[in-house]
Amino acid sequence: MTADSVLVRPAERVERRSLPRPAGRWLLFAAWGALIALPMVATVLYSLATVWRNKAFPDGYTLRWWADTLREPRVVDALVRSVALAVATVAIVATITLPPLYWAYVRNPRLRTIMQVSALLPFALPFVVLAYGMKNLAQSTGATRPLEASFLLLLAGHVALSFPFFLWPVDSALAAAGVRQLHEAAETAGAGPVTTLFRVVLPNIRTGLLTGSMLCFATSFGEYSIAKVITGSSFETLPVWQVAALADTRGNPNGVAVMAVFTFLVMFAVSTVIAVAGRGEVASIVPGATGPALRRR
Repeated sequence: MTADSVLVRPAERVERRSLPRPAGRWLLFAAWGALIALPMVATVLYSLATVWRNKAFPDGYTLRWWADTLREPRVVDALVRSVALAVATVAIVATITLPPLYWAYVRNPRLRTIMQVSALLPFALPFVVLAYGMKNLAQSTGATRPLEASFLLLLAGHVALSFPFFLWPVDSALAAAGVRQLHEAAETAGAGPVTTLFRVVLPNIRTGLLTGSMLCFATSFGEYSIAKVITGSSFETLPVWQVAALADTRGNPNGVAVMAVFTFLVMFAVSTVIAVAGRGEVASIVPGATGPALRRR
């Protein structure tokens, strides 16, 4: 027995004893699960409650709130507007992100740096400040004044806000797929950049595309501040309706809970579809991805 082993073994025993036991890990996981699940359970109960007084559970349950809310024209219109706005946001963000990001991997790495820095800007500015800045900028000239409270300005704000949530998963997927080798192989076979992007690169980054699209859609769908400042009730989205219903004494708080649960179910279904389509692949949604294309640099 050497002196080094004598010095190391006590430290190893202390380290092993400090590790949590399986029961402790399960208790920690159960506490975390309860913390996440309790607000959703309370929302579901409130959407089904007839009356909820000072008790742990409602006095009774009914589906009337679901039927009335999903039939209310104002709610349906707000839902359609939110879905249309979110779909348009995903389409525009994908269009302005994919080509330059792909080109950054195969030709000009500086483009990727610029895009990564630009993706941090929405987090440096509060959403309300961003909305008021865009609105004041639209008021500054006669040519842009008609856009001051328009759908196009609202769409531009959602694109700027959702851009990072699409960029990072797609960037990680491109790095993991080794897009530069794919480009070189396709170029050797005689394919041009556009053909390579659509027929070679996109099928290999399917999981990143789906993840980025879902995050982009969810960000736009649930955004309140920009929609309230720029268009308000003239283009009422679902979050704007929910806040208005809570603020109005004659509003429908149970309906707000109904739409919160409905939105959660829709997003859960979309996430399930993405998980199945991705065949169990995990897409990174944070910047700083590593992959073959990046390690060579």
